[in-house]
Amino acid sequence: MLQSAQTSLRPRASTVEDADGLVQAALRALDELEPLIVQETELLRDGRLHPALDVSERKAPAAQNYQRALEDIKANTIALGRFIPASLSILKERHEQFAALLALNMAVLGTAKTVSESIVRELATDIGRARSPQGYGITGHAPGGYRTPAAPLSVSKSL
Repeated sequence: MLQSAQTSLRPRASTVEDADGLVQAALRALDELEPLIVQETELLRDGRLHPALDVSERKAPAAQNYQRALEDIKANTIALGRFIPASLSILKERHEQFAALLALNMAVLGTAKTVSESIVRELATDIGRARSPQGYGITGHAPGGYRTPAAPLSVSKSL
């Protein structure tokens, strides 16, 4: 039931103009999303995580709009095949270019995540090493000045 309710809310292409309107909506959504992906990728490459997080917050609704537009197109595949608007080939080409751009963005995001996790692990190891005794003295006890370990390091993994 929910599926059919969602399907009925989707725009239906019954003319060439309707079909072209669906494609144009997807192109507008892509125009909004693409620069955000480029900007986020560049910021992450430069190691500027805080500005990249700001871009990421703006990117999420733009990505949802593009996804929704693609779902509208998918729901109208038969009509698009029948009407074949001229803008459809432009969308296909732009989508292929966008897929390559998105693959680069995902690679940069993965690298940033790996580097960040490595830094946090190294920091936690260094903190733990500094707090643990390096050996025992003549009396069989830890040398003077040894304190109990600091509280565990906690890190939020959300980007």
